[in-house]
Amino acid sequence: MVTGATGFIGSHLVKTLVGKKWQVTCLVRATSKINFLKKSSVPIVVGHAEDLESLEKAVKGQNYVFHLAGRIRSASHEVYDKANHQFTRNLVQACLRKNPALKRFVYVSSISAAGPSLPGQYSDESFPCGPTSEYGRSKLKGEEAVQDFWDSIPATIIRPPNVYGPRQQETELLIKTISKGIVPLLKQEGETTSLIYVEDLVEGIIQATLSPKTRNQIYYLTDGKGYCWREIILTLKKYLLRDSLFFPLPEAFIYFSAWLLDMLKKARIVKSYFGRKAWREMTQTQWLFSASKAEKDFGFRARYNLDDGIKETVDYYKLKSIS
Repeated sequence: MVTGATGFIGSHLVKTLVGKKWQVTCLVRATSKINFLKKSSVPIVVGHAEDLESLEKAVKGQNYVFHLAGRIRSASHEVYDKANHQFTRNLVQACLRKNPALKRFVYVSSISAAGPSLPGQYSDESFPCGPTSEYGRSKLKGEEAVQDFWDSIPATIIRPPNVYGPRQQETELLIKTISKGIVPLLKQEGETTSLIYVEDLVEGIIQATLSPKTRNQIYYLTDGKGYCWREIILTLKKYLLRDSLFFPLPEAFIYFSAWLLDMLKKARIVKSYFGRKAWREMTQTQWLFSASKAEKDFGFRARYNLDDGIKETVDYYKLKSIS
């Protein structure tokens, strides 16, 4: 059973599981857009984070529960807590009540639960957590909700870094912008963020699920390298524009756009994750994490480097535009 199956990572996980001949059931909200899931022909259970009966119905009889659903976009403390903490706790308790034979509960958390890494260092799972956002704090509380029942339920927690690939909103926005010949040119240099291509993340999640060594453990899954956003953007430009002329978008303009979005959000005119805080966290804060524990415990190793992942993503959108 998969929650968050209509989202970016969840939709890729469902597709891969179905391709591997797993029998997949998806828990979705009544308001969810399920067009993609209809193509996969998977059973769908309609439920709600606070409706314990629907959660119990969804987990009953399942061998594995993949919990990816949550709130990412800007929200109040209460909304984040309900979506990322209380939902997770309710789902775990539903498993305890209706599925005591569950083989594994997999909670896909976030590096935001851990907080930024120290300058010049790659954090591993032994580093103390220090989330700096409401989202991160709510995801950490979700992790704690799983850990509270580690003696009673076999569980694994995965913390992905920045994930990119087809159907990821920020990646798609960058592709659309650069395709028009507008290239945000950041001055930033040096490693500031870890990445993973979505196909590698999904394979890593499944590997961790099936490994006996990963019970009651937390893992970072990355491609093993650190990047700056300038390198990421220029790699996109290479596959989208080749040697075509382009308009370089100054970093100062991007910061002004972030400031303007903050003003519009304050006036409740728009809703957006991006703003000055997100900009500072992206360009001035280090989010570097080591996947060495995953490599040691269950042999995880990413197949895609940045060039391969960006090329496959760009090809996806080019094919989509043609069709």
